[in-house]
Amino acid sequence: MTRRTIGILILLAVVAFYAFGTGFPFFYRLLYAILLVLLIGLVWAWLNLRKLEVQLTRSEHRGQVGGYLEGRIRVISHTRLPKSWLEVTEVTDLPDYSTGRGLALVREQSRTWRIQTYLARRGVYRTGQVEVISRDPFGLFELRRRFLQPQAYLVLPATQPLPDLDSRFANLPSDSRVTRRSDHITTDAASVREYASGDSLARIHWPSTARMNTFMVKEFDMGISAEAWVLLDLQRGVHLGSPPDNTEELAVTVAASLITRLLELSLPVGLAADGDQTYLLRPDSSPEQQGRLMEALAAVRAQGQTTLERFIYDLQPHLNRFNTLTVVTPSAHSEWIPAVDSLRHVGINVAVVIIDPQSFGGSMDLQFSLNSLFVNDIPTYLVKRGQPLNEALRFPVGRGSDLTATMVAPAARETAR
Repeated sequence: MTRRTIGILILLAVVAFYAFGTGFPFFYRLLYAILLVLLIGLVWAWLNLRKLEVQLTRSEHRGQVGGYLEGRIRVISHTRLPKSWLEVTEVTDLPDYSTGRGLALVREQSRTWRIQTYLARRGVYRTGQVEVISRDPFGLFELRRRFLQPQAYLVLPATQPLPDLDSRFANLPSDSRVTRRSDHITTDAASVREYASGDSLARIHWPSTARMNTFMVKEFDMGISAEAWVLLDLQRGVHLGSPPDNTEELAVTVAASLITRLLELSLPVGLAADGDQTYLLRPDSSPEQQGRLMEALAAVRAQGQTTLERFIYDLQPHLNRFNTLTVVTPSAHSEWIPAVDSLRHVGINVAVVIIDPQSFGGSMDLQFSLNSLFVNDIPTYLVKRGQPLNEALRFPVGRGSDLTATMVAPAARETAR
């Protein structure tokens, strides 16, 4: 109910009081006029919402930060009566979203227009439902009616291209891959050997058999086994800043960019994160894997209760010496560094990406943690607010970065002693 409606109702009460109290014809005529205006306004607003059809067409049900939510809204009137003072808007919880549009329709007319909104924040949002607001010419009544059913719209995290990504992230100093022997037939044949009792006839390599004049069978590899894991630290309390410009969003962007680049290198990639819920998606190189990982990164929030140190130890049973692990964290503490170092000692290739908390207003100094990582020979990359990721992840700290080895090495050696 609008303020104007409240004012009219108060006026109606006052006029009715004087009309019944004094019996003057003037007050009765004024009372009837006010009642007539109210009735006309209410009927007008109600009829505006009758025999309306609303359509919303959208080709995609997911987008990405930096893109646009696009679609078309069509409103059709199925009556001969004209409709005016209508406002059409999409009901959604997308931040900074506004598609309201006023319109009027003559008899059996349709209006169509395009909607487009910039996607600034990742997440799962509700879209697809349209609300039509009807007002009367006097501005006394405001009636609403909703059309269509709400649908989930997924906004994936932003990614940045990493053409110069340091090869340490995949433990691939060259184009080589680590392979493992398989007891099952795969698409990767590694070598041939003489037939042994129990070998399947399907493994016989006939060209070699003809050439060697004895049965030769194929041996198979499991293919690429240098699996990559990305561990995203989402412990509550270690992240700084306000969304969308905070350490949480930057850490998710780093993880999404790394996953995209590693999948481009045909590496099986998995994700481990402990936020509002625990995400443990094992490495896979299938075409669907990137979608699964991006969907998880779109929904995850920095509300975890498990410390980074504890989460690394919990993840260790899922890792082996053929794996690489990249830890993405804004933590300036050093308690988790021994856990990372323990993985390195069992043959797991480890790298650490630190989101610089000081660039987001944090007060803790990273120097001690950087020294500890350097002395333990753990490649560490420092990402600052607003810094291009390709530049930050090209070289580790202490080699080609603004924090040179000459600055870190003396303190690291002293710590080692």
